[in-house]
Amino acid sequence: GCGYFVIGLCLDCTGDDEYYIHGSGQGCGGVGGGIGVCASFDGKDRYTAEPFSEIFNRGDYHSEHTINGNEAQGAGFGRRGDGSDGHSWAGGLGAIVDIHGDDFYYSGNWSLGVGYWFGTGIAVDRNGDDTYKSCYFTQGSGAHFCNGILLDENGNDKHELYETAGAALGFGWDFANSLLINKNGDDVYRAKIISMGLAQIRSFAFLIDVGGNDSYYLGEGTDGLGEASYRDYYKTPSKLTPYYFYGKSFGGFIDIGGNDFYYDFKDDKQTASSLFKNNSLWFQPSKTDSTYGGNSFGVGIDVESGVIPELEIWER
Repeated sequence: GCGYFVIGLCLDCTGDDEYYIHGSGQGCGGVGGGIGVCASFDGKDRYTAEPFSEIFNRGDYHSEHTINGNEAQGAGFGRRGDGSDGHSWAGGLGAIVDIHGDDFYYSGNWSLGVGYWFGTGIAVDRNGDDTYKSCYFTQGSGAHFCNGILLDENGNDKHELYETAGAALGFGWDFANSLLINKNGDDVYRAKIISMGLAQIRSFAFLIDVGGNDSYYLGEGTDGLGEASYRDYYKTPSKLTPYYFYGKSFGGFIDIGGNDFYYDFKDDKQTASSLFKNNSLWFQPSKTDSTYGGNSFGVGIDVESGVIPELEIWER
């Protein structure tokens, strides 16, 4: 399910299947308007994009080259040339879609509903108790003028990050649109750094969970859970990059329904969060902070009930 300048499809109807690649597949849309789709209708499926560079070397510097940059499992990937030969190509559309079954997704960096350099990556799972295990720039994430989306509609799901464990779960960097939506079920989210509805460098990033008793584990002292990180050039335009001044950032976190738990953690020690709580509202930066404003806003809300009309589209 990979396409560069063409359309690549990997389609499966039933059965418990295992998919294994090194990279650039399982729903990867590359340059030249490429479209790549990996889709399965039924079965307990296991999707693996080899994460470790010691096995096959696609090492990514975001993880000190020990974890691979997979470009897999719903990845829209372009070629950035401004730091090398100057020849850039916009990314395509990559999607992984699984309809039924308790599924396991395992990958390194740049995976699971991720966009890069004008690409769009989408990961959709309709039913089942699913586990997502990946590392960095993953699970509804993106960088540089792109879209990264992960949508899970039912089941008790686990969104786990390992190693560098960040830039994920609704994370946008440099004019990215990033979105993680999980509907129904008791879900678990865990990240060490910069994740969970975090917008950086003029992006829009959201983590939205509707229904269920959910647990959120975020590394102590890091940005996330409905936040827009501040930069000085948001309020004072740079002569070389004035577009940052005119852009906007929004980091949003929404949890509707259930009795939810929020934890700070460091190594193996975890404590209940003093900032994020069930049935509460918070702003990051806060309205009293000197960094508030500059068209950069972060909001988190946990409520007992509510409806987001735009999410009802899938029910029709």
